[in-house]
Amino acid sequence: MMIRRWFLILMAAVAGMAADAADFCGEWSGKLSVGVASLKVVLHVEKQGDGYACTFDSPMQGAYGIPCSATVQGDSLTVDIAPADADYKGVISADDAAIEGVFSQMGQSLPLTFHRVVKVTEAPKPYKETEVMVDAGGGVQLAGTFSLPQGDGPFPAVVLLTGSGAQDRDETIGDYKPFAQIADSLACHGIAVLRCDDRGVGGSSIASGYETTADFAADALAMLRALKSYSGVDSTRVGYIGHSEGGLIAILNATKGARFIVTLAAPGVKGKDLLMKQNEKVAQVTGAELTEDKKEMLEAVFTAVETEESESMLTRQLKLLLAELPLNVRNAQIEAFTTPWYRFFVRLDPTEALKAIAKDKKVAMLALNGEMDAQVDADQNLSAIKAQVPQAQIRRYPTLNHMFQPCESIAKSLDYVGNPNPFSPEAITEIIHFIKGI
Repeated sequence: MMIRRWFLILMAAVAGMAADAADFCGEWSGKLSVGVASLKVVLHVEKQGDGYACTFDSPMQGAYGIPCSATVQGDSLTVDIAPADADYKGVISADDAAIEGVFSQMGQSLPLTFHRVVKVTEAPKPYKETEVMVDAGGGVQLAGTFSLPQGDGPFPAVVLLTGSGAQDRDETIGDYKPFAQIADSLACHGIAVLRCDDRGVGGSSIASGYETTADFAADALAMLRALKSYSGVDSTRVGYIGHSEGGLIAILNATKGARFIVTLAAPGVKGKDLLMKQNEKVAQVTGAELTEDKKEMLEAVFTAVETEESESMLTRQLKLLLAELPLNVRNAQIEAFTTPWYRFFVRLDPTEALKAIAKDKKVAMLALNGEMDAQVDADQNLSAIKAQVPQAQIRRYPTLNHMFQPCESIAKSLDYVGNPNPFSPEAITEIIHFIKGI
């Protein structure tokens, strides 16, 4: 849940290199470890005359193609990062496969190793991918990819629904593309898949900034209608796979034309209650002290967001409740808490939608959660789902985090970029068996 809020942003622009005997040409990828999280950085290097031309990407910050400059002496690289008041010094390995060094900024130094990115030629896929546009109404167009298995159809089919924040169709975080992995696995096993960029991302329409979960639920309905109309799809076996807020949307839309839903770390309780538990668990992971006084303050903040209808009055209350915070932090928090999305989410309770699923025997439900999830607590939300939908299939995975990656410990559960593991194959197998059984 709220993936975008838990990454510490470290501004940087890394640079290009002068010519030398060492082979610096190509694409280089590295990760800066910042607290419990990691920030992916990418360096692109090309030969240009007697020197090198290069650009730098920071995907998590949405920064691409930043022009760079650097100095090379033998096997050593010194990078002056003037726009960020930073520098990088590294040494290339004997096999030209890595550059090991130190990134420094504002008095802090962090180890940073760039690894050469080796492009691998992919084998032909046993399915066809088509670029599509989904008309969501009101002038909103959603750009997406439709994956159709080879062979005789019609096939069962799913709409993939992303978590909160502006997500692309692959739900990309650094190198991790969970929805691309899910779509590939399902299509290889005879299940068609539609996945789209969120509003304001990729090829989809620009977002207004006033959208709430209700708007994204309307987009999901449009995607389901479109999927049912595609050639090769069995319109009687179409449903949703939703992650985090996307799982909540799947619950809200389940009785509006879906044959089944699969939820991945979906909220099963009211937004206010989920956020209280989320703050407690994130504090544990990060080592922050969440005293009783701070808990009471959070409770008061969420209550104000939940009950106050006037934005101006809410702002005044929040200024008083958050008065002890530094001014810049307080203003950032107030800006977030007063957005239409946040105010809607705090009040949103899926209980009635879950009860409707329980009554509608035509809708099958599979709910999956990882016990290493610090954002959507497995105990809190799976128990709520099971209480309201007794027939739902429930699966818990002891080692999976919020992004369904296996992780070593809860202390590392928020480091999605730094985690090298893919989406759990075990969970994907469970999903495939569930859908095939519909």
